[in-house]
Amino acid sequence: MFFTTVFHKKQFANLPEKLGDPFSYLPSDAVLDAFKDFLSILDSDDVLKPELQKGKMIGVLVVKNMAGETGYLLSFSGQLFGKNEYPGFVPPVFDILTPDSYYKCGELEISAMGREIKDLESVLRLEAAMVNENAIVKECESRLAEYQEFAKQQKSLRDSMRSSATPEDIRRMNNESSTQKNQIKRLKQEVEAAKMAANIPVDRLKKQIEDLKSEREKKSRDLQRRIFRDFRFHNTKGDEKTLLDIFSDEVMPPSGAGECAAPRLLEYAYRNDFQPISMAEFWIGKSPSGRVRHSGTYYHACRSKCLPIMNFMLDGVELETNKLDFDYENEEIKTLYRDDDILVISKPSGLLSVRGKECQTSVETWVEGICRDYSGPKIVHRLDQDTSGIMVIALNLNAYHNLQKQFETHSIQKKYVAVTEKIPSAKEQTIILPLAPDVTNRPMQMISKEFGLYAETYYKVVDEKDGKALIDVYPRTGRTHQIRMHLSSEEGANAPILGDRLYGSKSMVCRLMLHAEKITFVHPSTNKEMTFIDKAPFDLDTVVNDN
Repeated sequence: MFFTTVFHKKQFANLPEKLGDPFSYLPSDAVLDAFKDFLSILDSDDVLKPELQKGKMIGVLVVKNMAGETGYLLSFSGQLFGKNEYPGFVPPVFDILTPDSYYKCGELEISAMGREIKDLESVLRLEAAMVNENAIVKECESRLAEYQEFAKQQKSLRDSMRSSATPEDIRRMNNESSTQKNQIKRLKQEVEAAKMAANIPVDRLKKQIEDLKSEREKKSRDLQRRIFRDFRFHNTKGDEKTLLDIFSDEVMPPSGAGECAAPRLLEYAYRNDFQPISMAEFWIGKSPSGRVRHSGTYYHACRSKCLPIMNFMLDGVELETNKLDFDYENEEIKTLYRDDDILVISKPSGLLSVRGKECQTSVETWVEGICRDYSGPKIVHRLDQDTSGIMVIALNLNAYHNLQKQFETHSIQKKYVAVTEKIPSAKEQTIILPLAPDVTNRPMQMISKEFGLYAETYYKVVDEKDGKALIDVYPRTGRTHQIRMHLSSEEGANAPILGDRLYGSKSMVCRLMLHAEKITFVHPSTNKEMTFIDKAPFDLDTVVNDN
């Protein structure tokens, strides 16, 4: 047996003063200690361990009970062994899988309707095929074909006689042609009428299937709404809201909302008088298909499902300020080159390339402030917020369109420098993996052969030390998070960049160790090739020594 209780007592050397923001935290020493404790117990559990190795997000919440005792709570996202509950983990906010639940009854009814639709569609295909074999239809089509052939021969005969025909002959031939055209029209109408009669059973089946699909959709929607009303969440103020309240009646919550690890932990803590102290979510086991997850690594809460819920549950709670948030007042944007057409800068790590919804401070706003005399500076390309290095800005529309075309045709050459958390799977490699947005967990990307855009990256290991590697990276396309995804993915280099909070770095370094070091392009006015170099503000020795 893994655990027999939900609250796992444990003393901690250091406890943080504030709870971390679930969407941009660094795990505290206490929550890391609790996770290690969990892993040590898991290691001897021959039942749970292989199940988790299939891939599962585990939530850990360090808490204090009413008696002042410290310990931690555990949760998992989704299900374990096909169930919502498992000994040692907090229960679900609402369990839809109890044997007598209305969800199971509703699901059985909806599944039965699905099977009925499938059966009717099989009958429909058979009936549709039989229309073409209908004897009356075939007879009408045969008469039409025979008469069309007869009319064709008659037309050829008339055409051969027209040169020597008298006016009376021409009138006769025209009348004959008109009569034959009318007869063809009538025969076509007979064919259509025969098909319509033969299609009556098909049309009835189509209507029956459409009605069933509409009814199934309504039942499914009603069932979802009932479930979402039974998912009830609380906050420290004592407020209660259902999922429908949180997402608003106009917006249906996404599937699986409320079943993630973090909301489960907080809801159990609130309902059972535990004080939340520190929380983190860790991935265990295999990475899900197309996504990058590294076992034993912490990840931030997903935004699409959890952001509205956590905003309500943490309302009134003072959260720890993200230690990695960009302090723009203490950072400098270096100007590497400037003329009347272009501005080349070095962007510091942590600064947005363009203004965002929640943060206006960016390269875009900085450039607008210093280039007021120009006809509108334009951001031609972007670097990730956490990536530092060279950016090229157009200072007029002509330069913008010229540079934009160079980026679109991939004629611009770029070189990045990165330090990876472990040695890549190959010393030198070209990675081709199509990338698409992970719509359930923005801003993360995913590998998708079906929906992804072509993405190609070449890298070469330059140096190695203490299990880490310094690599040169040459992206041949410019997709969002391309380098980070290609290096981190098991299908790519399988070596996350040090400090990559999105794609699996376990390190607590102060920044993402990725820098755009070199760029070569053609000047939009002079047509001369230009190369700019901005050395990375980190090196392998310093990074290794600091960690």
